[in-house]
Formats: sequence, structure tokens, C-alpha cells
Amino acid sequence: MIKDMEDNENSFVALWSEKVELNCAVLYANSIMNDDNFFNRVTDIDCHEFGMMMDNAEREFSKRGVKPFVHCFSNEKLRNELTKRNYVLYDLIHTLHFGNAELEILDNIVIKSANTNNIGDWISVFCEAFQSEKWNREINRVVIATLDKILFYLAYYDTKLVGCVALLPTKGLLGLYCLGILTKYRGKGIGTALIAKAAAIASKKKLLLYLQTFMTDGLIDFYQKLGFTETYVKEIWSK
Repeated sequence: MIKDMEDNENSFVALWSEKVELNCAVLYANSIMNDDNFFNRVTDIDCHEFGMMMDNAEREFSKRGVKPFVHCFSNEKLRNELTKRNYVLYDLIHTLHFGNAELEILDNIVIKSANTNNIGDWISVFCEAFQSEKWNREINRVVIATLDKILFYLAYYDTKLVGCVALLPTKGLLGLYCLGILTKYRGKGIGTALIAKAAAIASKKKLLLYLQTFMTDGLIDFYQKLGFTETYVKEIWSK
């Protein structure tokens, strides 16, 4: 299950970023969103020695003007190599999968699918929720290009557009990404409603719903209360 989750996540990242094969790892880089720790990463690391891999990775990041991030499972030898290169532990990314809990959706919250007619609304609320307005043109490019691969949904609270989510189905899984709520509407059940919609889609398609969350976002308890269970944890290193 872990490999399938990693493949789903990498498939999502690859829709946003350039993929570069290294000698024993894979690098993703988006030279426009060049300091984003999700869309710029070295991952799928399978090395006996890490020096050459990191030399190649840093060369590719530098060539594209991208801040380097390394997503990895805990590994003492890799940690020593990164520390030697002045990397520090930037964050932890927790992967959780959903059970079969019943989620309540309040009557004043409506979830709608986004399509070619209203995808601009999804882009707008995503940029505001994640404070990513400076990347609006790039986000627009990616989202328009992936309408046939990603399921985009919008959340309305008392008819006002307030949230979004993106879902990627792959082998046996439904990956939940880009869950964003406008700041003043957080804590009103909107995130729960979007997750409930995702859970219903996963159930209908007989897929396992899962998501990732950064430790620094402080949302692990929230997801666990909704019925998610932690599957694994990865480290994120940067400098």
C-alpha cells in the first residue's frame, strides 16, 4: 500500500513539475513555483551511497533556480550526507488513509464539481486559500491541462465560494490534494464536507481515500477525528 500511495503522490506532483531521473532517485522541479516544498523534491531514493545522487540533484535544482528539498524515509546514512551538506530537517509529511466513518455535512454547505465552465473559480479560491496569487498564471496552466486527469471540487458556504479540493484516482487509491479553505471560513465544517465528498467518491469507485499533511500545519488530530489512520511518515530536508 505504501508504494501505491507513493506512486499516486508522485503522479500528482508530475502533473505540476518537470520529472528528472537521477542515478538512484527521482527529482521533480517547477522553476516558477521554485520555493514550494511539495512540487520541488528529490524522492524515490534507492541508493547505497548518497553522495553522487545529491551532487546530481543539487546540480539539477541549481540549473532550474529551484530551492532544494529532499523527501525521504528516515535513513541514518542519508541524514549524515544531508547534514554534511548543511541541510536541516524542514518538516515531516504524514500520510493517512480513511476508514469508513460517517461524516456530517451541514445544510448550508454545498459541494460542486468544477469543470471547464467554472474552473476559474477553483483556481481563484485555491490561490487565495494557499496565498499563492503570485503563481496564478502557472496554477492556471497546470489546472487547465489536467482537467481530464484530476477531479476538482468547490465548496460553497451560504452560497459563497470558500473552499476547494483536488482528487487523483490511481490503482486502488484516491489521493486527496489541495484541500484549501478561505481563512475566515475555517472551523465551520467546510473541510469536513469536502472530505465527505471525497470519501463518497472513493466508496463508489471502490478506492481507498488517503491524504498527506505537513506536521507544521497541525492538522493530524483533525484528520484522525474524522476517521483517518496514519500509514507512514517521511522527512523533508532543505537548506
